[in-house]
Order: sequence, then structure tokens, then C-alpha cells
Amino acid sequence: MRIPHGWLAELVPGLPDADALSELLPGLGLGVEAVHERPAAPAGVVVAEVREVLKIEGSDHLLRVRAFDGRDTHQVVCGAPNCRPGVRSALVPPGTELPAAGLRVERRTLAGVESAGMLASPRELGLFDHAAGILTLPPDTPLGLDLQEVWPAETVLELELTPNRADAFSLLGVARDLCAKLGVSLRHPAAGATPADGDDDAFEVQVADPEGCPHLVTRRITGVRVGPSPVWLQRRLAALGLRPRNNVVDVTNYVTFELGQPTHAYDRRALPKGVLQVRRAEAGEEVQLLDERTYALDPRDLVIATPNEHGASSPVGLAGVMGGLHDSVRADSDEVVLEAAHFDPVSIRKTAKRHGLHSDAHYRFERGVDPALPPVAAARAAALIAETSGGTVVPARSRTGGAPAPAEIDFRPSRVSFLMAFDVEAPLQRRYLEALGCEVHEDEADAWRVRPPSWRFDLSIEEDLVEEVGRLHGYEHVGATRPDLSFTPPHTDPTHRALRDALAAAGLQETIAYVFSGDEELARAHAPEARVRLSNPQGVERARLRTALHPGLLAAAAANRGADGLALFEIGRVFLEPEEERLAVLLSGAWERGVWREGTRVDVWRLRGVLEGLATRWRAALEVRPARPEEAPMLHPGVAGVVSWEGREVGIMGRLHPEVAAAYELADVYLAELTLPLAPGPLAIEDVPRQPYAERDLAIVAPAEVPYARLAALVREPAGPRLVHAEPFDVYQGPPLGSHERSVAIRLRWRHPERALRDEEVDAWLAAVADAVRAAGFGIRGS
Repeated sequence: MRIPHGWLAELVPGLPDADALSELLPGLGLGVEAVHERPAAPAGVVVAEVREVLKIEGSDHLLRVRAFDGRDTHQVVCGAPNCRPGVRSALVPPGTELPAAGLRVERRTLAGVESAGMLASPRELGLFDHAAGILTLPPDTPLGLDLQEVWPAETVLELELTPNRADAFSLLGVARDLCAKLGVSLRHPAAGATPADGDDDAFEVQVADPEGCPHLVTRRITGVRVGPSPVWLQRRLAALGLRPRNNVVDVTNYVTFELGQPTHAYDRRALPKGVLQVRRAEAGEEVQLLDERTYALDPRDLVIATPNEHGASSPVGLAGVMGGLHDSVRADSDEVVLEAAHFDPVSIRKTAKRHGLHSDAHYRFERGVDPALPPVAAARAAALIAETSGGTVVPARSRTGGAPAPAEIDFRPSRVSFLMAFDVEAPLQRRYLEALGCEVHEDEADAWRVRPPSWRFDLSIEEDLVEEVGRLHGYEHVGATRPDLSFTPPHTDPTHRALRDALAAAGLQETIAYVFSGDEELARAHAPEARVRLSNPQGVERARLRTALHPGLLAAAAANRGADGLALFEIGRVFLEPEEERLAVLLSGAWERGVWREGTRVDVWRLRGVLEGLATRWRAALEVRPARPEEAPMLHPGVAGVVSWEGREVGIMGRLHPEVAAAYELADVYLAELTLPLAPGPLAIEDVPRQPYAERDLAIVAPAEVPYARLAALVREPAGPRLVHAEPFDVYQGPPLGSHERSVAIRLRWRHPERALRDEEVDAWLAAVADAVRAAGFGIRGS
């Protein structure tokens, strides 16, 4: 949301400059995304009035225009459709620079007519984004006035607001927070606009659904002259990123951003019976909205309707979302009915979502608007419309319903120091709460009753008030505390922490997925059918308890499918009969990419290597046998295995099934899912070696399909009792080897516990290993 600094300064006495505000506002929970400097109108541009407009022969749109700037008459050529006698606009004399348009205006001849300058559009002037006509100014704008005097430069803050701070989605809401923080009195923009007390006998409001619309107020303004808004109003709307329309519509937009209460202005002629209705739509009804599209209404939609000449009720707009095309204010409107209402946020959100509509009104209503604001906003907007259009506000109003009083909250000032880790004296806490608009009643020293203001409907429990005190006092007062690193969460297996450490050290990232899932999600991932249904789910997609971890990993991979490589794991509970704790691992793409090498594509062997790394750390025996399709339905039938850990089958591993991969739009994904705990193997304690290794390398040439596990077993037995380590360190494929062969280089290490080994002993063991390799039908590279 955009906040012009100058506009905000009118509400907050002693407002700091934009740089200081950028430091102050985030501490109040109002993030500052950017600070924009909007330039003034270009130098040299003056206000002029169109006196004469003549068509140019041979042109279908160009006009010969005579414009008077208070001293001289200037002839210019203009093609704008809104250029007509009596319009006051911006005259750009020759020699003037227009930076936004990237041009310098000079005398030139167009269609055979000399043009001494131009009448400019708002876009050409860099004021706001509208190029379909010239800038239109009110008829009382002084002729010859330098446009920079009424359209100066302005600083605008771009705020990044969170949905829970619905009260701050307006200039007034931000000003309230700043005044409370700075300890100054708010200058309320609607202070002089007093809501009327009497009823308007000439107009009636009927609300058939008080739950959808608990409060509605209308005000009538007669004698309206629709035209351009004053420059100050156009300038403020432009700073908000809005295009000025006319003095009635601009006021409703202005009040929406100023007070946070959307309002809508109706042409009185569109309400022939003098009745405004709020009801649910009927089946088969349609309405044409301001975007000029016709929408088929749903019976759940809340609509604004009015009786027509035939007595039937016809919808004229979608309540709280968008007004109708045929009820809006026109250039010849002379009486306006202004509506300000409070709508149910859930109803507005669902209606907007059903029809794919977005508007400033729905944006605020779905987050929540002050329920007591409609009378104030109606009075403020009516006064501004009368001021800018020369109309007269009817003293009475039509209304229905009202705002309920907010519930009181029991509050203990001592909870601030307990929860926030800093002390705030009780009188200061009271000052903060009252500055926010709360009513505070002290029953006892540590037992207060606090009634929040109507605009802070997000305050409902004691902790909310603690947070408000913390916001205003400043989170910078929170002291540094040292965490208790010895804490272990209750009901957590300590081996889980070791698992997390081992997998993180191997380069994997931990994910945490919802334990809630849905039938469709489980079926898509080929996971077991869910047995536990939630009685009050968040939605259909979260109506079941999960039966496997891999759907969550697949969802995470799908959300990050643009990454070069993924290595993820999750440790969590699945809800089968009985419940189980599990570990799931997902690898995809090019993993372990470095600055000096390209990452290698993961495969099933890389996945097995991760599991073997865990087995080595836990001194456990790991084996994998081929899996039958029914044992691992989520895996590719030809690349799936059942994992045994210390002789116990604990899960599955392999490549993702093509159907599942297509459902998640993934490729080359490898999964493992194991039941916990993973028991460690027997612990062997040895003395620290005092003797050095004797080391030899051997390169075995074997068919590429022969697994390393077979070669390792072949090497260990003939290597003798002093072999302590055998590890592969290089794999080679290419000439002079055959196309289906590879060379696996293994480093062998022997050691005697009491003495250094002699070369002849080690050479004899190495020769025995080479003989065993040849006897198995494999070769020795280099021999």
C-alpha cells in the first residue's frame, strides 16, 4: 500500500522524514518495501483554457485549438477526444522539456496548421498513467498558473502489510500507530464530518441478510455538478497509483484509502423507487459490473439490488466487491446516493473468488473493516462530494443495523515481562493501550479489563495485548539470552537428532510437511489408503492423516522443480496400523554441484550410497533385494528394492514410478522410505593403532554391470587377516577397455598391531588378491 508522506503529515503532528519513517515503521509491524520520489509537474507548463476548437480539413481527428493562458492566446494542434471549449488543461509552450515523454516541445506544423506548443496528457506530463486525453483541471484553476505550484514533487512510502493488520490498510490506520508510538494526538481527517441523526424519508434501505450485511448507511447529495476533481485530490490519487475520474468517483476512492472504508456512489436515477436492497442473489440472475462484463450470479452471492418500475428487484452490483455499470455516476448526474456498509468478510472473499474479481473494496472487506466506520465514512465522503461538486448534503440518512461493542479482555500487566523478556512499568503499559484506542479498567494491580477499539478486531486474547505493548515499547528492548542447548523436545527419539546431523552433513536439506493429507494427494503419490479422517478438516485436501512421507517430499520437489538439483529428507510420523516413525529421502537432478565441476546426475546408486553412509555410521549391515511391484507401488517396477537393516526389512528405495513422476511433473527422482528406529550394529572397541599402514592399489577390469559389492567381497577373503581397509577411489570407462567394461581402482590397507609389515608379506597378499580376481574371470589393469 502506498502512503504519501505529505498526506500522512497532515494527520501526525511532528511526523519524521521518510528516511526516519523507514526505520520506525518496521518496528510497528508495518514493513517499508520502498520509498519513491514522485517528480513535480515539468517546469514551464502553465494552466490554460480551451476557447475555440475547429476541425482540420483532411484529418479525421486533429483539431485546431485556441488556448488562453490569462495573457495570450496560443494556437495548438490537438487530437484528444476530451478537448472542448471551456476545459482547463496544461499548456506546454515551445522549448519545454517533458522528461516522462522523452521529448522537447517545439513549434511545428501538423496537417498544414502551425502548432505553438501542445496540450498534454497526464502520462506525457509524468503525473499519472492516462494517455487517452488531455489533463483536465477544475474550472476555478487560475489561468497562467505554473503547474508546478499545484503539482509539486512528493515522497511516497510503499508499505508491505501483513493480512493480520487489516486496521493498517488505510492512511488513518498507519497514522494511529505512529501517533501512539510518537506520543502525539491524532488529527482525525473526518473530525469535522458529523454523521446525521435523522432518517431520510425520501430514501429507504432494506437488508434481507443481516449476517452478510450487519450495518449499512446511505447519504444523499443533491445539486451535484460532475466534473474534474480539484488538483489536490487528483495529485493524491495519482500518488496512490490511481487514475482520477471525476469529483464524485475520486472522493469515494480517496475515502477508501484515507479511512479504510470502501464507499460507493449511485446515480439517483438508477434507483427509481428510492430503495436500496441487500440480499442474496436468486438463481439465474445476472449483473453487469463496472468492468463492463456480465456475471451469472450464484445464490450464495451477496448483491446490492433495487426495485424497478415493474416492481421486481434487480441486482445493480456485487456487494463489497464491485459496483454495477448502469448505477454509476455519469457526467450529467445531479443527485448522488452514497452507500457505506459493513459486510461479512468470509462472504465477500468467497464471492470475489467465485467470479475471479479483484478490487480495492474486496481487498479490504475480506480482511476486515472497522464495523463502526460506515456512518463516519459516509459523512466524510458526502462532505467532500459536496465540497468538490457544489452539491448539498441532505441532513438525514438511511441506515440499518449497527456495530457491536468489542468484548473485554482480561489482562495482567505482569505477563508482559514474562512473555516479552523485558520490563514495562504498568502506567506506561496503560498509556500504550489507551494510545491505541483501548479502554482500560484497573480492577486490581495485576487484573485489568481492556476493551479494544472497534477497528482492532484482531485483539481478542491477553497475548494480543502483550504484543501491542511490545510493539509500542520497541522490540529493541528485548535482551540477549543464551539458549539452553541441552534441551531435547519431549517425546523425541534422541537418535532422530543424530540422523538429522548425518543427513545434513551429507548435503541433504530437511523438509517438514503437513501431517494432514487428502485422498486425492495420496492416490496421486501411490501411497497407502488413509484410514483416519479428521472431524473438522481445513479443507478436502487436508481431510486425512498421511500414510507415507514421500507425498510431502514430492510436493516440495514439485514446488522447487526449477532447482538444478534436490537432496531432501524428512523424519516424521505416518498413521497406519500401528503408527510408525519414518525417514524419507529424495534425490533429483545434478547433486553436489561445485564451483570447479559440474554436478553428476543422481541415480539409484547415489541413493544407495546415502543409505550406506548411514549404515557405516551406525555400524550396521545394509542389504537391498529387488522389490515386487506390490511392495513399492510408488517406484519404477524395474528400479525398486527392499532395504534390510541389520537383517530386518525396514523400507524401500528406487526410482519414482513414471505415473507418479508425470503427476508431479518431475523427472529423474529417486526415493527411499525407511521405518525407524534404525538399530546400530555391535560396537567394537580397539586400541589406537601404533603401527603404520602398508598400502597398495589394484585396478580390476570387469563388466560394467558387475556391482562393486561383488568386487569388494572378492578382494577381502584372499587379502589375509591383516587387511583393515578396502576402498574404491576411481572408476574408468573408455579405450583401451571394451565398450561394456570398466576399471574399478581399489586401495587396500594392511596393518599389524605390534610391528611394521614387510614388503614381501604385503606383496604376497596382493598377489593372492590378483589371483582370485583372475580366477573369477576378471582382469587386472596394467598387467
